[in-house]
Amino acid sequence: MDKYWEQVENRDDIERGMFVILPLKYDLGANFKDMSIIGNQPIPFESSDFMEILVNKCSLDEDFVRRYKLDVSLDRIQSDTEISITDLQLFVFNNGIAFLSAYLSYSNGNVGSIYKFIYPGYTDENEELKSVQALFLQNLSDKFLNQLNLRMRWFITNKKSQSFILKEAYRLNVAYVPNRFKETDLINKITYNEHRIIDLSRDFEDLSEKDVEYVTGARDVDSEDYGWGCSITSQEISYAYAKGNVPLVERASDDFLLTMLVMYQKYTCIQLNEEIHHRYIAKNKAATLKKSIRDLKREAMEFIAYGTLASSQISRWNNVCDTYRLLIELNGINETIAEIKEKINLLNEEQERIDSKRESTIGMIIAVFGFVSIIGATLQIVDYVSTGRTEILVSFVITIAAVLGFGAFLIRMLLTKKKRNGDV
Repeated sequence: MDKYWEQVENRDDIERGMFVILPLKYDLGANFKDMSIIGNQPIPFESSDFMEILVNKCSLDEDFVRRYKLDVSLDRIQSDTEISITDLQLFVFNNGIAFLSAYLSYSNGNVGSIYKFIYPGYTDENEELKSVQALFLQNLSDKFLNQLNLRMRWFITNKKSQSFILKEAYRLNVAYVPNRFKETDLINKITYNEHRIIDLSRDFEDLSEKDVEYVTGARDVDSEDYGWGCSITSQEISYAYAKGNVPLVERASDDFLLTMLVMYQKYTCIQLNEEIHHRYIAKNKAATLKKSIRDLKREAMEFIAYGTLASSQISRWNNVCDTYRLLIELNGINETIAEIKEKINLLNEEQERIDSKRESTIGMIIAVFGFVSIIGATLQIVDYVSTGRTEILVSFVITIAAVLGFGAFLIRMLLTKKKRNGDV
């Protein structure tokens, strides 16, 4: 670690950034056609890292996801130093879930300001911190959410819980480091420092943190070093890139899109679980409940069939697939999907119970009408027989004999078949 940094003259000038990804909900009837009129421009959800199946899925011609670059100017965050907010983007998925992302640009020397603003892993925040975070969220609401007639709102609707919305936000940390990496341990330490929002050159570890995984780029055959690496946790992903010629926010674009796909799956699972819970315990009539169960099953099965992809289907590059797999794993998406499938089975049982109850009711009604019809037919037969006419009596006896004879024939055929099969 020290050997890598001893050749760096000014560590404070190292360029760093953070994408803050905030989940939203919107009504499915919202019209996004007016977005471009007010200056917000649609941009493609495409990446050279993605396989063709994913590029087609996320194309603007499809209805899976829309991506907009927002023409919104936010006030700078006033912490110890000013933190600029740029590159606001809106991702709108087709199931009522959207994400608002804001890019916080800063240098390694100002990391303390970002740390105090995010204050990761703690809930005993002071009033000054709460007011700064509240101003940031209010700024987003006033200059974006409240300006668009899209019926869009924060994913967390409870006012008290909204104070922790930045804790719920997923974070993508990025940094341009001066040189390529000779050892994976060095990449791991630097990206872990990004995750903890501290100085990249600090020698820091926390043995209590178990849910951290690491991925690196392929090792160069000639120079025998690595160009990038990342650390992944359930709350954020942190990339360190060797210094390049493109802006840092542009260098992180493909990794940002990959993270957005995982966030879509994570919050869709949360939404499905909420809907299953609310509809299952609802005090509705059986017909309404059955319709809700049918809708829930269809929605869940469509998501599992169409909204999820195996890691091998994401990219032609193994390290990108590995990053996606770990993002899915550490965010608990596979476990949640398994839970949703389990709940679908419970919903199937509930639907079968409702169907059985309905069929029993219908069967009882038919039986009552059948019983009444039999009584009516019997009374009519008795009325005919009571006339004493010979032809009616003969017809009645022949009919009874035919019915008994046919019944005896069926019984004999059944016994013969059972004897042949060895059942008797």
